[in-house]
Amino acid sequence: MNEAMVSHDGPGHRYLAARGVRGMDLGLQRILALLGRLGDPQNSLAVIAVAGTDGKGSTSAMIAALLQAAGLRVAHYTSPHLVQTRERLCIDGLAVPADSLDAALVQVELAATAEPAIDPTPFEALTAAALWLFAQDQPGIDVAVLEVGLGGRLDAVNATQPVVSVITHLSYDHTAVLGQSLAQIAWEKAGIARDGRALVCAQPGLVKPALRKYGVVPRLLCLGHDAVVSDLAIQGQTLRSVARLRGPSLGDELHLELDLPGAHQAENAGLAVLAYLAFAEWSLGARKRELAPVDEVVSALGEVGWPLRAEVIETKPLVVVDAAHNPAGMAALAALLALRGKAWQVVMAVRRDRDAAELVRALAPVATGFFLPRCANPTLLPATELAAAVDQAVPAASVAVASAARCFEQALREVGKDSGVVICGSQHALGEWLQAGHLRSPRLQRRLGEDGATP
Repeated sequence: MNEAMVSHDGPGHRYLAARGVRGMDLGLQRILALLGRLGDPQNSLAVIAVAGTDGKGSTSAMIAALLQAAGLRVAHYTSPHLVQTRERLCIDGLAVPADSLDAALVQVELAATAEPAIDPTPFEALTAAALWLFAQDQPGIDVAVLEVGLGGRLDAVNATQPVVSVITHLSYDHTAVLGQSLAQIAWEKAGIARDGRALVCAQPGLVKPALRKYGVVPRLLCLGHDAVVSDLAIQGQTLRSVARLRGPSLGDELHLELDLPGAHQAENAGLAVLAYLAFAEWSLGARKRELAPVDEVVSALGEVGWPLRAEVIETKPLVVVDAAHNPAGMAALAALLALRGKAWQVVMAVRRDRDAAELVRALAPVATGFFLPRCANPTLLPATELAAAVDQAVPAASVAVASAARCFEQALREVGKDSGVVICGSQHALGEWLQAGHLRSPRLQRRLGEDGATP
């Protein structure tokens, strides 16, 4: 993520940048007051809310793709951004124009600075702008797929009333805020569930006890029962995945082809299919609008390319970029890379607030060399300290600290025949390397427009 929020020279973006000193402060009081002054735009939107530790972005992108394939006009709100703030707000797969987002942020500033003033966090201000912008869009948005920022219960996205909620896989992340146990983390995430409405979840064993504590009784759709993934295979140099999906409400078995590779992405696709089915049921009942059968839209999953999620940016040699930044994400990445070989060259950076040795250990089974760029972002662990963590976790691996340009050059030079280069770790670092031109993301360029050049 670009920590300097300004990616466009406009008054709205400057207001958002000034909010940066506010920092994180979970709670719904401010966002509800702010939305009230904006005319409660969230009440005019049919919302699918997506929470979880891992896979939120990919799952929400797959849900949006399925709904768009059914002919709906789909808004998609996600975080963080890599280069441009507008990446976070898409309509029908394209990021909104920077001027449109700026105008929405100006409306948020006017609402927030009216007396008595409201002091929103950056995420609250951006969420309010997204909801206002989506509600203003004409022709109207049929559905807004909103990715929760952090947790769920007190996240700004939870100021909406989702018609379908989704909780992806849970693991340990942001434990200082969300709790030290998976049960506590599940309780925070389960706050997005609504009585009587569909809740799609990846781990019912964790989510069901949390729901009982809330006293909320949603209609539960579960991965492993309502959608079962089988026969996963990875195809060719592109790492595309194929799998089968079956379940009691799916009808005939579905054939999945995914541009997002790996077992975890096949499971995310299963969650997306269940969310589509739940929304189709709601649409028929609430709007009397029948959506296409899922077997007619599932092929859209083959075109979903979420930026920097196991994204293949070169094939000769194979270069993969992945935004894995916690132990579970690194383990999933390692499992995917192992299908191609166990001698990968790793270009890596991590945040200061991560257990660097734990992240390195997760990737160690498939890595022979670590190239650690010196980065400018102060939230990142200094490369020399990361090198010490690599030496501690994987004493046999080779380690090099250098400029980003030098690290990329050396990693490519060391590639073996049966593996490649993997670029991973903090999204702060990936954003820095994108901006500097050390790597590129065709998926991000598509999201921003044909050339990705307009800020």
